[in-house]
Amino acid sequence: MNGPLMQVWEGFLDLLYPEGVNCCLCGDRIRRRHTYGICPDCYDSFIFIRENSCEMCGKLLDSGRLCSDCRSYVHYFDRAYSMCAYHGKVKEWIYSYKYAGRSYLAGPFGRMMADRIKEVRLDKSVDCIVPVPLHRKKLRQRGYNQSRLLADVISGRLKGEKARDVLIRERNTPPLSGLTRFQRMETMRGAFKLKNNGVVDVKNVLLIDDIYTTGTTVNQCAKVLKDNGANCVYAFTLASGMNI
Repeated sequence: MNGPLMQVWEGFLDLLYPEGVNCCLCGDRIRRRHTYGICPDCYDSFIFIRENSCEMCGKLLDSGRLCSDCRSYVHYFDRAYSMCAYHGKVKEWIYSYKYAGRSYLAGPFGRMMADRIKEVRLDKSVDCIVPVPLHRKKLRQRGYNQSRLLADVISGRLKGEKARDVLIRERNTPPLSGLTRFQRMETMRGAFKLKNNGVVDVKNVLLIDDIYTTGTTVNQCAKVLKDNGANCVYAFTLASGMNI
């Protein structure tokens, strides 16, 4: 969805879900303060990830600087961050955003992510925002790429370069849920390539995706980008798994 169409779409959603009247997550009327159009009870359900995170993949940590995964494996991306933990009600909301047609949640989710991106100053470090792509078959079935919608909202909030579809998903990979790390790696190997077999014309890329579990998806995207000229690749996801 390009810039003008995205603005029309967001305007339409603002009419359907006016911010500050009803919570966009639970639907209850907001009778006191609100943040991002989310009622206080729903907002308090988020476990935001800040300093208590892995210094490589950004997952929530109880202690230490690196999670066990990042102590054992090398990643192609330079650093990953997540806005919150994939836990409790947040899992339900993200599921409904991806699979139940609640595409309007890209608005509050994307604005929350953008504000966190500014907090960690990633907006000062990247030249381009790139969403993780969906395969065309899944895109037809779902009707939208949830990562692309997030990237559009984020780029508008950061007032930088618009999100770009630099990558395509060449293979329609099966769901990764329930697979081991090695099964995920094998499944995703060679799944992505550059659009139009081009060359990356930007040096510092910010990948946007919805969920970070083992990082296999963003890692494969980062590999393609770096193999074709990118210098640094950062990843930012809406949520990341806990104790995975």
